[in-house]
Amino acid sequence: MKKISGQNEFECEKEELEMDIDSRNQSGDLPDANIIVAGITGTGKSTLINAIFGEEIAATGEGRPVTEYIREYNEKNTPIRIWDTVGLELDSEKTKKSIKDIKGTIASKASFSDKYDRIHAIWYCINSGSNRYQGAELEFIKELYAVGVPFIIVLTQCSGDEEKINRFESEIKKINASMGLEDIRIVQVLAQTVKFRGVDWEISPFGLDKLVNVTLELLPGFIKRSFIAAQRIGKIQKREECEKIIYDYVKAAEKGFWEKVPLVNIIPTDRKIMQMTKEICMVYNTYLPQESIERISQYHLDFENKLRGLIIPIYRGYSKKITALLEQKKEEGFSVESLNVNKKDRAARMVAFYGYTDMDSIEELWEQTTAEELKDVDRVTKELGRIINRRLRESSKIGN
Repeated sequence: MKKISGQNEFECEKEELEMDIDSRNQSGDLPDANIIVAGITGTGKSTLINAIFGEEIAATGEGRPVTEYIREYNEKNTPIRIWDTVGLELDSEKTKKSIKDIKGTIASKASFSDKYDRIHAIWYCINSGSNRYQGAELEFIKELYAVGVPFIIVLTQCSGDEEKINRFESEIKKINASMGLEDIRIVQVLAQTVKFRGVDWEISPFGLDKLVNVTLELLPGFIKRSFIAAQRIGKIQKREECEKIIYDYVKAAEKGFWEKVPLVNIIPTDRKIMQMTKEICMVYNTYLPQESIERISQYHLDFENKLRGLIIPIYRGYSKKITALLEQKKEEGFSVESLNVNKKDRAARMVAFYGYTDMDSIEELWEQTTAEELKDVDRVTKELGRIINRRLRESSKIGN
């Protein structure tokens, strides 16, 4: 790794990882995002974890003991690992041991040869109803914050008096500022619905999307796609990541030489669309082998579409259909940078057309399917192909 003048070792390593992540994304090998979730017993850590990631990741007894005070939770094919502090009661002796364990875990990760395998963020949970932020807890936060890992305080179980909770948050900010911790972000959340006895109303979960957004702001770029893929709260974040993927493949097709040669352009366009489909599926935490991607591609990359979109230069109906779909996505609030691609670049426009079709299709499947069901490759392949087919029939009517 070549060190640039003025850069420290961490900055050089981060730059190297940012450049390398593209090849890992294309291979389907997303590194795990490692999040430490700390806080005393009863702050709702497990409820928060399961609400964000949509699985019983933090189910009692299923985590792997790492130290006396840390348990690791990891779901296969989900690019997230949670490091949960357990049994922490904040008496002075336990606090010291727990801090030592957490620091040791962070340090051990930093020594691994896999430079992606680091602790990437810390969520520290405080029960909003405790109205206590002092002593051992403050010492605990100061020690963890000093490690240099992105740190967020999460006020949990925020179903009580809003003004009281806001005053508590203000008090935390005031104390933090006096200790030089003023840049610690604080997020109020309610991770599950609260129903009240004797009355016919309830409080729905809130704040989870904000926690996702704040975490993404603080995470290094090379691990963001992993976190976006693992979380099941933010649809907007997944869409934005997919649009980045689509536009990267559109630009690659736009610059390609063979993509501009009728008939020959079928092969490179097919390859780009299949690889793009694979990456889009990953954003929705759906991992499909190459044979499944090829089966899915047969639903839209049939001879009729290739003939109309790539081989016959004078056919205008297909171009009209692509423009109509892209304009519709623009109206729906997407950025759709691909609209600026020259209409003569048929391969690039076809990539954009199938990129948005695939994104809409996998999102529909993702919303209707549990995380466990998404692991059934045959089912996903069949259902995704069916949805794509239906959406293609619908899009053929848009430009008419």
